[in-house]
Amino acid sequence: MKRRTVSSAGIPCSNSQLKEIYERQFAELSRLRRYIYSVLPLRQISKVFEPGCGTGLLGRELKTLTDAVYTGMDINRELLPEDRSFITGDAVETPLPADLYVCSFFFSSVDKPVKWLKKVKKNLSQGGLFAVFAEYDYTRITESPETGLADLVRNGLKKSGINTTNGSRLDNFFQKTGFMKLSGGEVTTPMQKPDRAFIEMHVRNVPDELPLMSWRVVWGIWRGN
Repeated sequence: MKRRTVSSAGIPCSNSQLKEIYERQFAELSRLRRYIYSVLPLRQISKVFEPGCGTGLLGRELKTLTDAVYTGMDINRELLPEDRSFITGDAVETPLPADLYVCSFFFSSVDKPVKWLKKVKKNLSQGGLFAVFAEYDYTRITESPETGLADLVRNGLKKSGINTTNGSRLDNFFQKTGFMKLSGGEVTTPMQKPDRAFIEMHVRNVPDELPLMSWRVVWGIWRGN
């Protein structure tokens, strides 16, 4: 039997399942990451912090693009790579000083984003940046044909502790905290069969035939002051 754990996002599943999900998400959004890298002043940054770094996919890629000191933090020690750059901790409770914050699919695990961003702002250097590489807007899942599965997924996510509306409210959270938006947008994944393992984590009695589904992903870059 696989050992079960609870991720920093509150999802009950095995670490191997989480790693597979992270790798799939990472591969799907490679083009978006390349664009975000192109507009970030990576050569002018000296310190990067990634809250909720998970298996370190984003961090390891970033480390090949900048000489900045990178630190990734995740509450699930068993997910972290064997690398001193990745540390165990609760990034919501203890955000670290940095010139650049980066995150991917992290805000859905933050209960009070405005309160947390106020902490972050105190730890950002003058002119520091916050880059959200990806966050799902779960309010805008689409499916074809419509079967009600999207609503079941949202309800299941909520029961797992996921804040399903945070992705749709990112601009509002940063604006309320006094950040200035520099760039941002959204991408939509192609209509395709969803990952059955992911659906089964959150939905009971999953139908044999899954509808095609598309997911809205939000991204943005903000300056702290």
